[in-house]
Amino acid sequence: MENNNEYPVLQEIYQGAAMGAAAIDQLLPLVKNARFRSDLQTQRKEYDGARQRAEELMKPLAKCPQELSKGQRMMLCACLCTKTLFNKETSHLAQLMIQGSNMGILTLTKLLNSCGDYEPDPAADGETPAPQAQTDPAAVLARSVIRMEEDNIDRLKAYLS
Repeated sequence: MENNNEYPVLQEIYQGAAMGAAAIDQLLPLVKNARFRSDLQTQRKEYDGARQRAEELMKPLAKCPQELSKGQRMMLCACLCTKTLFNKETSHLAQLMIQGSNMGILTLTKLLNSCGDYEPDPAADGETPAPQAQTDPAAVLARSVIRMEEDNIDRLKAYLS
């Protein structure tokens, strides 16, 4: 990945993780299932870690992450309030989180593809990615976040009914 593509990827990771963390913060007060609560808290910590790593990788680029705007936060809040107004069941909350994780996967995959740096996860098919893709920190982090989101989806599937 060229240096001029690194910042947009890192910024997307940062904002996507911020959006996921904010969604969890809003949903946690509605959660009654202890195991589901624990899984969401684990996911929240993973989002914090992804944000911190993206911010660290921005420093050598002399860039700072842009926080979510007030409008983005308000839109998330309004959307989740509307979607949970009449249904606060664990299954429904898990479905909302799965949808959010899917959006994150799609957004990062499209961004990597547009930069010409999407390489499938070598652990998934036993192949070795191109040397550049192995060493580019932004692309490596993006693929790691995609795997994290896929793992989160797999974990949340247990709550669907």
